[in-house]
Amino acid sequence: MQLKSLTLSGFKSFGKTTIFEFSSPVTAIVGPNGSGKSNVVEAIRWVLGEQSMKSLRGKKGEDLIFNGSELSARLGRAEVKLVFDNSQRRFPLEFDDVVVARRVMRDGTNEYVLNGSVVRLKDIYGMLAVVGLGSTQHHIISQGEVDRILWASPRERQEMIEESLGLKEYHLKKREAERKLAETAANVRQVDLQRKELAPHLKYLALQSEKMRAHEDFKKELDEKVRRYISCEHATIIALEQMDREEEKPFLEKRKELEHEISVLTHEIHAAEKTYSGVHMNKEINEKLVDLDEKQKNLNRELGRVEGALLTEGNNEVGTVSPAEFLRELGDAILFVDGLMQKDSFESLKSGLKDIKVMLESLRKLCRGEKRAKEGDSGLREKKRVLGEQLREIEKKINDLREQQQEETTKRESILGELREQEHHIREYEHELESVREKLREVEFAKEKRHERRAELANFIRDMRIDGEQKTGNVFRDDAERHTLVRAIERLRIKLEEAGGIDGSVLKEFDETKNRDEFLERELEDLRKAVRSLEGLMKELDGTLKEKFVGGLRKINEQFQSYFKQMFGGGKASLYAVKPEKNEDGEEDNTAGGVEISVDVPRKRLRSLDMLSGGERALTSVALLFAMSAIHPPPFLVLDETDAALDEANSGRYGDLVDELSRKLQLVIITHNRQTMEHAGALFGVTMDSAGFSRILSLKFEEAKEYASTE
Repeated sequence: MQLKSLTLSGFKSFGKTTIFEFSSPVTAIVGPNGSGKSNVVEAIRWVLGEQSMKSLRGKKGEDLIFNGSELSARLGRAEVKLVFDNSQRRFPLEFDDVVVARRVMRDGTNEYVLNGSVVRLKDIYGMLAVVGLGSTQHHIISQGEVDRILWASPRERQEMIEESLGLKEYHLKKREAERKLAETAANVRQVDLQRKELAPHLKYLALQSEKMRAHEDFKKELDEKVRRYISCEHATIIALEQMDREEEKPFLEKRKELEHEISVLTHEIHAAEKTYSGVHMNKEINEKLVDLDEKQKNLNRELGRVEGALLTEGNNEVGTVSPAEFLRELGDAILFVDGLMQKDSFESLKSGLKDIKVMLESLRKLCRGEKRAKEGDSGLREKKRVLGEQLREIEKKINDLREQQQEETTKRESILGELREQEHHIREYEHELESVREKLREVEFAKEKRHERRAELANFIRDMRIDGEQKTGNVFRDDAERHTLVRAIERLRIKLEEAGGIDGSVLKEFDETKNRDEFLERELEDLRKAVRSLEGLMKELDGTLKEKFVGGLRKINEQFQSYFKQMFGGGKASLYAVKPEKNEDGEEDNTAGGVEISVDVPRKRLRSLDMLSGGERALTSVALLFAMSAIHPPPFLVLDETDAALDEANSGRYGDLVDELSRKLQLVIITHNRQTMEHAGALFGVTMDSAGFSRILSLKFEEAKEYASTE
């Protein structure tokens, strides 16, 4: 890879576009003082990212723009462009030519352009670090800075050496890793702080969510139990109603049967009562009996008087009484008593008793043997006989009438017995019917309870706000199972009331907050992994840097010793690393470590670099710079009058080193030294015209030699 060209447009004294073509390994730029030679070096330094305006001999970006002259106006911007040959792909870009450009406007605005695309300074640094062109710009030695590396601190010197070894890339990676590590650590703290801030609210939401989920579980369980209760209760009511109908049916049939039986018996009783009412004592018979009784009474009286008369007439006559006569008298008395027994009048009984007394008195006398007086008159006896026959006839009629009356009485009593029996059956039926009706009332009461239970179920469904068609479930085994389920429902309702109404958005907020916390937790874990990864990367980079630095420093040291002997004709020179000292905290102070230089000039005893002369300092710096460039050659090396302090002998040695180094890298040398110019393959002369513009004149020595030989 080589530097192909440099284009300046409006940069300082190069008001017009000027192009430097670098086709030779060594290019010399010459010209009188003030012509703008150093502006070329500063342009290269600036386009590669230099940020120090002091190093560019200015105070602000506007100072880099061509400011005009008496004959030309000032410009509005300045631009410098470097073109590199990237055919070997040393730059990590898939282009054969890499064009790096930088622009500055009057307002101080800067633009970095890479192959036509505006990029960041960071991108420029990262690309250049790969090929050893770092921010220290050790490969560009401006005028008067040839011994800058000697005056630098050990730490700055180490940075220059690391940059020359191409370790700047690792430092950038390390610095990027450190930046990312710091950012990641800050993010870890921030995320951890966010989690800590989120934790109390998440805990509160978790508690509320747990209550909400418990509320939902209770609600779900309640809904399940309520639906189960409704389905089972519905099935139970249907089963009980069916059982009531089955239980009621035989009682209804029995009631109907009993009512029919009672109705039949009632009709029979009514018919019997009508029959009984039709069977009554004949008034004619009663009237006849009364009339016959009266006649019998009169005849008895008459008979008593006749017998009394007969007794009176026979008081003084005593005689024997025949048995037939006694029996006749006794029979008459018995007939009289029978007739008397049929009478129901007290007066009749009283009169009859008197007659009986008379008869008994007559019979007593007969028993004593008193002789009855002869009937003075046969008419009394006849009358007595007639009266007896009349009495017997009347008695017979009375008996017939009484028999007829007795038959009617017996018939009435039979009808009454049947009525009493039927009434007894009716009472039995009514008693049984009352039992049936009691059972039916119990069934009706049970049906009313079912109706109330169904109404309670409907109210329960309405209160519980159960929608949709209710399915029929299993029948409750017993009331205990039903009451157990009801108590469970009541307990769940109490728990729901105790849980209170929780806004459904709490659960949503909890899920969002929990997801946020889980995201932060994952983010925190990722960040911690990133921290560990970055720490591992930094450790790996430190190891790589240390290994490459130690190896590179040893090689540079060997080359530095060789170049030093060549420049001084002997002597010794070496580089050695200085370990940083530890501070009070036991940590290494990175600003104290670095690389020190030790030189031993022939025929002199020097204790420090401060004792070197100007020429010796220049020779030592050039030897070290060339040694650094030889070990890890940069794309080019710019030397601005680094040979100004050299005498003729040392200038020869300087030229020899230039020739040797040009085999490894490309050199751009600004010089006034003729011996140095002889080692250049191309020569650019810079002059200042009357308009204040720097102009160039190029000459290739090979072409000039060919031209001279032809002449």
